[in-house]
Amino acid sequence: MKTKLLFSSFPFISCEKVTLTQITDLNLDSLWEIMGDDENYRFSPTAALRSREEAAVKLRQIGTLFRDRQMIVLGIFSNDSLNQLLGIFEITGFDTEVNEVTVNFTLGRRHTGFGYASAALRAAVKYLFDTIEVNRIQCYVLPINYRAVLVLERCGFVKEGTIREGFCWPDKGIVDLSLYSMLSSDRRQKRSGSAYYL
Repeated sequence: MKTKLLFSSFPFISCEKVTLTQITDLNLDSLWEIMGDDENYRFSPTAALRSREEAAVKLRQIGTLFRDRQMIVLGIFSNDSLNQLLGIFEITGFDTEVNEVTVNFTLGRRHTGFGYASAALRAAVKYLFDTIEVNRIQCYVLPINYRAVLVLERCGFVKEGTIREGFCWPDKGIVDLSLYSMLSSDRRQKRSGSAYYL
């Protein structure tokens, strides 16, 4: 894993439909709209934010987490309007020994159903495998989060199983989480009828 390259500057990841890049102060209102919506955080370990000021604090924390090499939080932007923040994409859980990362994504409610999440995940997967040279990308998701499950499966992630009552989420208590993953070698394997190859 090319950790030094990953943290040299906020990644700029682009594909035909979306671009993943740094969230700035110019995106604060859109960030607040996403992170302040209870519906967007129904399947998240933490609750939605309660004020625009909390969103501003969160934006500063994103920069600190990046500088401390703990997490990369990128905005998902439509290529039709790079000023409009559609969602958030997180890269964390950097394990250099296993050569893996963990990803998570949240799309604003107004922007679901247009293929943005799938496009963002595919673009991030390509970048992480091809440029950063990770071997394994994984994602934990609540089993009832059907939209996220559909995105993961559409993009070629494999369900490894469900960890029953294995996680304590601050705002949800003890929960089950399903683990999905993709290996670098998975991309080279052809599956009949599948269209997720990058």
